[in-house]
Amino acid sequence: MSTNKIKITIVPGAACGGCDVSLANLGERLLEATELVDIVFWPTVADFKLEDLKNLDHIDIGIFIGSIRLEKHAEAAKILREKAKFVVAYGTCACYGGIFGLGNLSTREELLKKVYLNTPTTENPEEKIPGQKVVINGVDVTPPRLTEWNLPLNNIVTVDLYVQGCPPIEDSINHFYEVLVSYAKNRKPFEKGMMIPGAKTLCDICPRKKPEKIVIEKFRRVHEGPIDDELCFLAQGIICLGPITVAGCGASCIKANMPCRGCLGPPADIIDRAGKFISTIASLVEIEREKELSDEELMRIVQEIVDPVGTFHRFTFSSGVINKKQEDAKK
Repeated sequence: MSTNKIKITIVPGAACGGCDVSLANLGERLLEATELVDIVFWPTVADFKLEDLKNLDHIDIGIFIGSIRLEKHAEAAKILREKAKFVVAYGTCACYGGIFGLGNLSTREELLKKVYLNTPTTENPEEKIPGQKVVINGVDVTPPRLTEWNLPLNNIVTVDLYVQGCPPIEDSINHFYEVLVSYAKNRKPFEKGMMIPGAKTLCDICPRKKPEKIVIEKFRRVHEGPIDDELCFLAQGIICLGPITVAGCGASCIKANMPCRGCLGPPADIIDRAGKFISTIASLVEIEREKELSDEELMRIVQEIVDPVGTFHRFTFSSGVINKKQEDAKK
């Protein structure tokens, strides 16, 4: 290894592997980057252990992929922060908790019992679940223990750079690559808290026609009737998270005649995605007749939204103002 190269680690948390693939999608540029960068830890592609991370003397840029769902993820994140000059939350799971965050609708114990004891096809007469000590032939093979709740990376350590996306796609990857190369060549520090791809929302780049006034008379889902492929989804009563989702995907779902599900996460100025969107659509429901409708009629229209948490907070529940099962949060 050249001493002039910067050292990069890629540390996995709770993730599906898509973010690792997105980095691999750099293709030949990943090979070109090896002239400037040494990747000294990447368990997804080579047999690294946590002990190897502990033994590194220093790290220039530590990339963390996935959310914090196991105690060993939290431990790895803290080691990374201790050794790295800059820590990057790469992908929506690391930035906001991701889809794994919907597990926070149940307690850790409820999740484990459901999966290991209560599913119809499960046979577990000894009722063994992860978290219990397991020794086989004198060898401790205890499975990793879940954290109490799923968490985004910045709930555990300070994050210097956020790369949004589930997974990050071409524009975001290119921008991140340029940031890495610039640092490797010039050692110019990151702007603390910088977010890739940026501040614009999907609505800012959406090619669909937007009426001057959007009036929602009834909510419907994409399978309930034809969709006008030129008209704003919200104007058709179809939930689209474009107003509260950062642009960085080229509106690929929109162009395929599907509403935005919010996989890139919100712009930095939105504190709580669900709260922001609920207030937005509430102002659009039967706006022409609002004074004529009773609270019960307005509630009936809003209750047509199926699975509001999974709709508004599919990728960001862990980082919301309300971010866990509420009967437990009150304790």
